[in-house]
Amino acid sequence: MYKRLASDEDAPKASPLLRPGECCPYITRIRLMTALGISLITTILLLVQCIGPSMLRTADLLCCHGNQVLHTVQPNRGNLSQEDEDYAEYDEDLDGATRIHYKHTKRRLPQALIIGVRKAGTRALLEFLNLHPNIQAEKKEMHFFDDDTKYVSGLEWYRKKMPYTYGDQITIEKTPAYFVEELVPERIYKMNSSIRLLLVVRNPVERTISDYMQIHSSKLKKGKYHDTFEDIVIDRPTGTVNKNYKGIRRSIYHHHMERWLHYFPLQQFHIVHGERLVSTPWEELVKVETFLGLEHRLNHENFYYNQTKGFYCMHLQSKEKCLASSKGRQHPMVRTDVLLKLSDFFRPHNQKFYEMVGIDFGWE
Repeated sequence: MYKRLASDEDAPKASPLLRPGECCPYITRIRLMTALGISLITTILLLVQCIGPSMLRTADLLCCHGNQVLHTVQPNRGNLSQEDEDYAEYDEDLDGATRIHYKHTKRRLPQALIIGVRKAGTRALLEFLNLHPNIQAEKKEMHFFDDDTKYVSGLEWYRKKMPYTYGDQITIEKTPAYFVEELVPERIYKMNSSIRLLLVVRNPVERTISDYMQIHSSKLKKGKYHDTFEDIVIDRPTGTVNKNYKGIRRSIYHHHMERWLHYFPLQQFHIVHGERLVSTPWEELVKVETFLGLEHRLNHENFYYNQTKGFYCMHLQSKEKCLASSKGRQHPMVRTDVLLKLSDFFRPHNQKFYEMVGIDFGWE
């Protein structure tokens, strides 16, 4: 008997799952790596859901809920318009709107609005209130109700611009232009007739000077000429106050307030004393907390006096924070006779405002 010679067909065949020199199946390795990746992602997602964002705040990318200070991922703003200049100068490290969508949070239309007055302390009020754990403030001025191109986008567009909030938090938006624009009260009334309205007011003479300084500084930065304060606020032919100057018109508070009271009762307004917001901010904030129906959480321990800037700044747990350099600009030296003319001009207007809101602010 002859033995059949071994042929290539009789040789052991290489497994299609093996590469030359390998002892482990190639496909099995891919599957293993895929399974590990899926497990890792699942574990991270479960940690975020179960532990909560407050455990991750040290990354300074996420925001937190409860008593923690808020940290946010800042959106790309692109080119800023003229009305956003103050926002552009503001240091972004301070807390702002929550852009992360955590479980049980959603975007809501504002339950409260800071409607004005421009250059009276609205930015300070917004940032101070955002220290409260039950308040989420939209950092950017939306100009939704005073800008027709935005208003036609609808309330759903506006809602989607708001920060994410938990059910026990209040959403607040600030646009100082709202107070002086004619169509705004009616538009806000149509959105929410029971909304709470915050109005910061300040001595109209000082407010007018600050209004001028904001525009003046902006023009100088751009290398543009700008008239002196006296040349703008005083009408040369008559020597009287120039009532056509927007800075003057914005400071006649009762004209604008009358329009708002046509749609909302006085009880839906809380008027913040702008001078006291600077000198003793915690006292004004306690009143705002009461108005908003919130637990009193803000006090003098949240603030410290900055000798260099000349106003109070905020304690934010591990750091301290002040408003932007554009806040508290030094006013120009204004002639005494011009100041007296402005005081005389505003006096009867101030009195009408006092009677309208039931508060005497004592401006002289």
